[in-house]
Amino acid sequence: MLEIKNPEKQNVMLALIVAALGVVTIFVPFVIKTLAIYQFYFSYAGVVIIVFSLGYSIYFYRRYRQFERFIEKKDESLVWEYDDDQYVAFIKELNEIQKNSEKKKIWILLGIELVISILLFLLLSEGSKWLGIVFFVFFGTLSILFTIVLPQSFKYKAMVKPYVTIINDDSAYIMGRFHKWTKAKAKLKNYDNGTMVYKVLAINYEALTRNGRLFQEWTAVIPNPDDAEMVAEAKRWISRINKKVRVNEKIMSERKSYSERLFNRITGKDKKNNQDKKIEKTTK
Repeated sequence: MLEIKNPEKQNVMLALIVAALGVVTIFVPFVIKTLAIYQFYFSYAGVVIIVFSLGYSIYFYRRYRQFERFIEKKDESLVWEYDDDQYVAFIKELNEIQKNSEKKKIWILLGIELVISILLFLLLSEGSKWLGIVFFVFFGTLSILFTIVLPQSFKYKAMVKPYVTIINDDSAYIMGRFHKWTKAKAKLKNYDNGTMVYKVLAINYEALTRNGRLFQEWTAVIPNPDDAEMVAEAKRWISRINKKVRVNEKIMSERKSYSERLFNRITGKDKKNNQDKKIEKTTK
């Protein structure tokens, strides 16, 4: 197998580049004298950009380290390597479905934004009518960016060689992306896109997305669905994933919240509980 590149490295680099742009934004009024009167706004925007980008870089660096640990134990994981034609056809069809879905969204969003901008144009005073146009241009650009442009990164990441799937009980490398979860549901299913039917191992897990923390499904196509042993192995890993999730959920349900632990520490309940546990162990 060829060496697999860490998919989080690019995200760390991009976050740091954005932080550097934030620093540049702060110094713009010092370089361009005509903008000196807006120094406060440039400084404010620059600081906000730096804080958010550094936060993202820390988040992605953490995932970078998690992927490195994940890849070190790939010999203990489920590994599927793909034939180029099979993999490219699957990704191409997924991408087409995604593009058709996003086209419907963009027309709905642009329609809503156009109505709002027309209302602003009609309701605002003569000197402020231009704000209606600015509103449509700004939010229309953002809508196109987030629904048409950015989702295309799915295809570029998925087409990074080697074409391989690696699955562990709490993490996976699927379609060029690193996935890690605490809440998930894995299952074997047939993926029908209207042209072909693929047998896949589907993992529906909770993750941080651009729309907040949501459940999303990722599918790893089985290289040879006619191989009974390969399908049986997939089922074993599905059982492992679901069992691991149940264990995590049990641990999380028994774990006290930070405020509850703080209250117990202040009231001395923690000390009492620890003493009771020691007496119980001694008795046993």
